[in-house]
Amino acid sequence: MHSIDSHTCVLTMSPDQEPRLRIESGDEVTVHTMDCFSNTITDESQLFSNVGWDKVNPATGPIAINGAKPGDTLKVDILSIEIGDHATMTTHPDFGALPGTVEERTRIIPIRDGKAHFSDDIAIELRPMIGVIGTSPATDSVPTGEPRQHGGNMDTKEIVADSTLYLPVAVPGANLSLGDVHAVMGDGEVAVCGAEIAAEVKIRVTVLPGRPLPLPFLDSGDAVYTISSELDLTDAVKESTRMMRDWLVDVSPLDPTDALMLLSLTGDTQISQIVDPRMTARFRLPKTILEQCGVKLP
Repeated sequence: MHSIDSHTCVLTMSPDQEPRLRIESGDEVTVHTMDCFSNTITDESQLFSNVGWDKVNPATGPIAINGAKPGDTLKVDILSIEIGDHATMTTHPDFGALPGTVEERTRIIPIRDGKAHFSDDIAIELRPMIGVIGTSPATDSVPTGEPRQHGGNMDTKEIVADSTLYLPVAVPGANLSLGDVHAVMGDGEVAVCGAEIAAEVKIRVTVLPGRPLPLPFLDSGDAVYTISSELDLTDAVKESTRMMRDWLVDVSPLDPTDALMLLSLTGDTQISQIVDPRMTARFRLPKTILEQCGVKLP
């Protein structure tokens, strides 16, 4: 199995980056990641304003996959996510869903016995997930803190162990990077961060020819998700819905009207995050519905 160190990282995803690791399609990689503050906060006296934006959301990579070419799809199986013994949260009065209503504060959250210990009285079940994961865009250089069609900082809490994420290949090799693991996070990420934590992520990466799916696309095991990130949250909701509807029309006997009717009965619009420069929504459809429509994933 290949391995890549957490200090081999980027703060942007761009088409001109040189890969730091080259692998073959189907290979497995152990990816070591720093927390979203580059492991710089070690106690609660250190505040976000002292970190600096040049240290926020490092993503380990890029990893090039030999043979991947523009127009292909990258299939990323999340095999496991192992996390450290403490997580970090920060707040700032200028950020989050309720700016101007919170103080700048740091909280160190111990991780033990399968739980994140928010306080002496409150313990939260762990559900480690990947906040930042994406490939190089075709033209623009995009900060790792911003999500777009290439992936990036989607902060989608369903990107967990045993899920499979599909991403677009826009440059030769794809140049996959990932980081910003959270020990646990709620939909919306309303305080602007989850339980930020260093991690060891094991993945399997496979190149699929062409674009058989609307991207980014997630398979959680019991459901599939189309993911969209837009400047306006309503636009993200509508686009993730359109992506699922149009794909269902392409791969099943349903016409656009029946497909949308079916989604209205069985699907769910969900919010991933509302605090990044572009907000992320996802549309969830149970795989039992796909099976009844005769649809199989690649």
